[in-house]
Amino acid sequence: MSSGAGSPGTVLRVMGRSEILPEPVQQRACAELPFAIDFELSDSIDGLQRVVSRPDSFDVYHQWHTGDLMWTARGIQAIELDRIVGGREIAVAARTKIGDRGGNGAIFDKLFVQPNGTLGPAATNRIAMLPSLHGVDSFAFHADIYKYIDPDEPQSWSWLFDRRWAARTAILSDPVLGMIEASLATEAHERITFANVGNLTIDEIDLVADLLVRLKRLGRLRRTWRNYQEAAMLMQRGVLVQSMFYPGYVLLQRKGLPVIMSDPIEGMRGWHLDLCISSAATGHVLDAAYAYLNWWHAGWPAACLSRQGYYATFPDQVRQHLTNEEWGYWYGGEPAACHLPDPTGRPAVPIGHRRAGGSHRERMSRVRVWNTFMDEHNYLMRRWREFVTP
Repeated sequence: MSSGAGSPGTVLRVMGRSEILPEPVQQRACAELPFAIDFELSDSIDGLQRVVSRPDSFDVYHQWHTGDLMWTARGIQAIELDRIVGGREIAVAARTKIGDRGGNGAIFDKLFVQPNGTLGPAATNRIAMLPSLHGVDSFAFHADIYKYIDPDEPQSWSWLFDRRWAARTAILSDPVLGMIEASLATEAHERITFANVGNLTIDEIDLVADLLVRLKRLGRLRRTWRNYQEAAMLMQRGVLVQSMFYPGYVLLQRKGLPVIMSDPIEGMRGWHLDLCISSAATGHVLDAAYAYLNWWHAGWPAACLSRQGYYATFPDQVRQHLTNEEWGYWYGGEPAACHLPDPTGRPAVPIGHRRAGGSHRERMSRVRVWNTFMDEHNYLMRRWREFVTP
């Protein structure tokens, strides 16, 4: 890397969600990297729109599931693996299976830039995004739910639509992720099976959307949420069952609320998060972007976010930054041997608690569907707006 990464006056503009860029990560990046960083928190849809329409408005983007779309729109540029410290291990990871049902597969399906300029799984020296984190999401429920059900009743996505706790349920507002989770709930509630729950047809989108609208009009769905802080707040205010990002669950653990993260019988929603460089980044700004990517790739940021339930794409890099007790709990599926901290350092996980779903491998084996944009995304957006509009 050229010395331009530390040139006076260089400002790197980094965009991402609040779950990925908590204060400890922002502060440490600013302290350890030799240039100014302007962090901007943005939700997934706004971030995608920015990348596609205004690549000159950011330099680095922490993306969730839209790399191929941004690449096709020429909003991001290829990342040269020769400029990533330890970059060759990415090709090795692409051939490594984590879970018993495909594990990390979706992370690398459209990662490498192929000779014809498209994205694919065959390893090359150029990638569209630098893999950093992955995990699985499901829903959480308050222990009070056992006033209504038998403790042995299997946990199911159908609980999001269950009349037994009408008006005390919520789902996330993001149309991409929300539709996937609503589809899982619809399958379970209506006792049907979609051909591809991650890529619904127009008729299937209508079926899910019609059910959402009907439940909302009946008062069965209380509201939607935009980020993990809002999700945690809803459960503090009386919601019994709702979809949940793991950082929200860790926050509720720290507050001592008796909330349980589910391991639904239908499986979970898998996700991966990667770093992208704007197609407009050049010169000293591009040097700074590579320095930022290498800082992430070295392991500390992913270790920090492991304390809110995320997995590093390259676990060996984070292990040195975690205590044995943290590694055993977050990655090994072991009971917490002591009180464990969240990313801010505050005690969150109580002694003896064990993560729902077990170890890293066991949880990734529970992936039913990966975050993805559906072929009928434009139609999905129209129907989703009908649901979320007051």
